[in-house]
Amino acid sequence: MDKQVVISVKTIIFTLLILLGGYVVYSLRSVIGTLLLASLIVISMEQLIGYFRKFIVFNKPVSRGAAVLISYALLIIVLVGIVTFILPSVVIEFQKLIVNLSSIISQLNIPVDLQDALTSIAPQASKVSSGIASAAISVFSNVAAFVSLLIFSIYMSLDWENIKKGIVSLFPRKEEDTVKDTIEEIERSVGDWIRGQVVLMASIGVASSIGLAILGVKYAAGLGVVAGILEIIPLLGPTISAVLAGIIGFADSPVKGVGVVTLFIIIQQLENNILVPKIMGKISGFRPLIILLALLVGTNFFGAIGAVCAVPMLMISTILFKKLLKY
Repeated sequence: MDKQVVISVKTIIFTLLILLGGYVVYSLRSVIGTLLLASLIVISMEQLIGYFRKFIVFNKPVSRGAAVLISYALLIIVLVGIVTFILPSVVIEFQKLIVNLSSIISQLNIPVDLQDALTSIAPQASKVSSGIASAAISVFSNVAAFVSLLIFSIYMSLDWENIKKGIVSLFPRKEEDTVKDTIEEIERSVGDWIRGQVVLMASIGVASSIGLAILGVKYAAGLGVVAGILEIIPLLGPTISAVLAGIIGFADSPVKGVGVVTLFIIIQQLENNILVPKIMGKISGFRPLIILLALLVGTNFFGAIGAVCAVPMLMISTILFKKLLKY
């Protein structure tokens, strides 16, 4: 018995609108990626702006405009300090590491097949770290892009309260409180995750660089940067950074190689038992596989910016999905 399938005009129009929306998003992916990155900067700065607004000057609380300017001035000072005093030497060290990695692997007394495997894996490992960091590096290398992103973020921060009111006004009056609570939860969760992740990456990068320098391992600064950048990828990231550092350590001497492996084990234990519970708390409860999939999807659609924004966007999507299910 044949069944007749009836598709309404409304369904066809709705499907076409979804396809059109997907095409527009894909076509404007670079613009949308920049907007997402600016939005994450704005959200991450909100708590600092709120902190300055609590101060009383001339018997009046600090205005939002003044708080925004002070907060972004501090951010610019920190970024200029990093770019001026830290980034150049680290980039040079990292480039030396990538150039000499194949020759370092060839010095190891291991079978030729394993050497070939490590030589083919090493460039892929470097692409993972450079892919995640390329957005930030390109911004710093392109002054116009960096200034545009910063100005866009400042204007969004100045008008952030009105932007939120505009979003709330799109919903029925009876749902306004729910929408406000959802926006506040997104601000709190994503802001805490971004700040916590930055602290974790910086802590792991500095600890790895100092530890490797004490052990006398070559390219200590570059390896520390790799460890810090790959910290954003659970399980896989720390493993890749430990393998790269171990290869260079063993190429110099077995004792140094064992020392490198021991160093990374200690760092990971301290991170898992002290840093993560203290800094991140229960902010990111996603499984490593979910985060890896989010990174792959974000990178595929929006490039390096998508990789940077993948996990925060996953958090936002989860919050919205939970609210929708509850509703």
